[in-house]
Amino acid sequence: MVNVNEEMAKLLAPLTDSRRAHSIAVGRRMESVAELLPEHLRVDAVTAAYLHDVGYAVPGLGFHPIDGARLLRSLGYSPVVCHLVAFHTASVVEADVRDIDPGVFEEFEVEGVAGLALADDFLWWADLSTGPAGQAFTVDERIDEILSRYEAGSIVHTAISRSAPLLRAAVQRAAGSM
Repeated sequence: MVNVNEEMAKLLAPLTDSRRAHSIAVGRRMESVAELLPEHLRVDAVTAAYLHDVGYAVPGLGFHPIDGARLLRSLGYSPVVCHLVAFHTASVVEADVRDIDPGVFEEFEVEGVAGLALADDFLWWADLSTGPAGQAFTVDERIDEILSRYEAGSIVHTAISRSAPLLRAAVQRAAGSM
């Protein structure tokens, strides 16, 4: 469906080896379920899965979902790809913990796209079922792994702790569609 083409490879190149491996594995996981999405969303969902973490290598706000979505928009990626990247894996919760104005997400809201909520859930599932170096994880293993890497009280630890019910619910909705 979507392979890591030259442009994607360039966007992923600045990431650490493990983050690049994670991103590629998330893209491949999304490819494995893309046929369950409405046809008009498949390519965008897979593209967003491969590129969901490109914002880690982009200076800007310092918040990778928004930095990545802004980069992709500047390169002409579709509003759906940018939406999926901006809102991936409970990013709104982390933005709140970081005290980032929630208005930064408004530029990536997309209206009237049938099946977009399911594509969001599938991206969260793909991200949460893929470890930091691309290994397969359950959602609970992934949440535990993230919490173990970050000190209690840190931004990421707090955001994952607060968003865990949302993360599990998205994974359950995606799994129920498989």
